[in-house]
Amino acid sequence: MKTKKILFLSFAAVAILFSSCKTDEPLSGVTLDQATLSVAVGETATLVATNQPKGAVGVVAWSTSDATIATVKDGVITGVKKGTANIVAKVGTFTATCAVTVTNATNFKASLTGTEYYPIIMDGITANALGTKIKADLRPDELTKFLYIWPDGTSYSEGTSVGPNFYGEVETWTSLIVGNLGWSGAGFFCKDGALLDKLVPLTANTDKYYLHIGVKSKDNAVHVIGMEGQSNVKFALGTTAFNDNGTMIQPLTDFERDGEWHEIEIPLSTLKTKGLLYGTGMIDKNVLLVLSGGATGKTIELDAVFIYKKQ
Repeated sequence: MKTKKILFLSFAAVAILFSSCKTDEPLSGVTLDQATLSVAVGETATLVATNQPKGAVGVVAWSTSDATIATVKDGVITGVKKGTANIVAKVGTFTATCAVTVTNATNFKASLTGTEYYPIIMDGITANALGTKIKADLRPDELTKFLYIWPDGTSYSEGTSVGPNFYGEVETWTSLIVGNLGWSGAGFFCKDGALLDKLVPLTANTDKYYLHIGVKSKDNAVHVIGMEGQSNVKFALGTTAFNDNGTMIQPLTDFERDGEWHEIEIPLSTLKTKGLLYGTGMIDKNVLLVLSGGATGKTIELDAVFIYKKQ
């Protein structure tokens, strides 16, 4: 009798628990826990659908507006190729929609497997993780290394760095928006001669050294990247030459203007053939400079800018 009583009480508890999760109110809608989300190609994300009122009876049917972009099964979304698709949860006659953006798959972390690093723009979390691999830290410190905007900080304005940076960290990056002066320029300036001397071996032996740039933008402006040493180099990011007050700077490469982070890697040997040379006795150099012309509102976002030696 004792055993039967315990079993009876257990079944009663389960019945009470089950009945507490249901409601006698009729289904009045369905909601999703996210209205928008982003997922990379080949990766997954999960949506949670909730009947309204909570506990109302109804089975969720999932669908996608474009299965070539994103698929869905039981709320689990898989990115197929870059683009956008609407994921719909339907219960009875009620629906809820999530706008899904599928981005290109990335392997940006591969650029952190080198053996030597010379960072110009890099977040603190990533720099700390590299540790002793950093041979010369060229990031602004407001002591001997500065980010200057010419003239008097007015040709660019500072944009807002929102969301994950190049490496997915919630850290700031460099966002530059062209002002209304008719031209724009900024430089990562270093006065520390001893620090600059650490760059000398790089162009003396360019084997395996690369300039790495994380960049994003939504406009089609041509931007210029420059580097100063004993002799200097400038090259354009875009599809056409950049007119720098009558001097035409030719494009070296470009990136997709979709507002997503993109990776550019340029062999230091290429930059050396175009003029870059580091030598002893350097001082007061822009280890990196940026020009973006005079089209007001044009924007360039930069992160993870460094020279490194691959394994």
